[in-house]
Amino acid sequence: MLDFKTYLQNKNLSIATIKRYTRLTELFTDWNNSEAINCQKKDVLAYLGYLKNTKNLQTISRNNTLIALRHYFDYLITQNEITQNPTSFIKLRGLQKRNLHYIYTLEELDTIADNYYLLEVKRTQENLQLKGGHFFERSYVAKVRNHTILLFFIHQGLHTREILRLTTEDIHLQKASVFICKGKTRGNERILLLHATQIGFLIHYLNEIRPQLETTETDNTLFLPIPKKDPKAKKQAQTSFKGFIKKLKQLNPNFNSLVQLRASVITHWIKTYGLRKAQYLAGHKNITNTEAYIPNNIEDLAEDITKFNPF
Repeated sequence: MLDFKTYLQNKNLSIATIKRYTRLTELFTDWNNSEAINCQKKDVLAYLGYLKNTKNLQTISRNNTLIALRHYFDYLITQNEITQNPTSFIKLRGLQKRNLHYIYTLEELDTIADNYYLLEVKRTQENLQLKGGHFFERSYVAKVRNHTILLFFIHQGLHTREILRLTTEDIHLQKASVFICKGKTRGNERILLLHATQIGFLIHYLNEIRPQLETTETDNTLFLPIPKKDPKAKKQAQTSFKGFIKKLKQLNPNFNSLVQLRASVITHWIKTYGLRKAQYLAGHKNITNTEAYIPNNIEDLAEDITKFNPF
């Protein structure tokens, strides 16, 4: 399986995914008495039936196995051991499709940011000025940070991992831009412009708020500076997003997830700049990832949902 692992690494899959695909493939080869080069479609179907009827695995788990085997047989093709992939035309029924989320307009995205600022940041600031106390001080710092994070979702269309990777060196206030570094498994590096209304909030965060979050032992991460010697600190810091997301759901009835904000921004980019420019701005390595956000496709899908599921 060593060469197969190398094949998966060259596809830029994560370490956890490579381990999972390797393990699932080994389980299949142990179950199947014949060599993989002699495996046919009926053998794969028999194994999937075994996982369902004997192992009682759910559809999503069996589909993960199918994906792993598809990679494995593709690998065997590259090694000239087989000529066809026996999993090519196998599809499992019962897989849940991705939910279609509401796509916000730019004005609605601005309203989300404004509502969070007025109802959370400003209100906490007023309580701090009136009542004082360590609780309101910590709450104010956290909410200013969250509002600044929210602006990166709304104006730059970043996803959570990109925001967590941002460092103080990535922000270039003189050029009004932010550098997004390349991810390990997804996302190209790019330079995005900061929004005019975003710069003032960012300066306030850098000068007044972030110094309250860092110590001499923390790293230079922009939003969640954590102690370098504490292995649990990163996970604890990331849990702060849960309360942030919960509050956004309370303030905005159409809000489902932070990914929804990114999808709304990418949809706007496609309409405004075209597919190729949107691909660069979104950091997609493959144009097909950008095509999934084409407005016509989303609108047609929404129409079908309304047509066949009016309620």
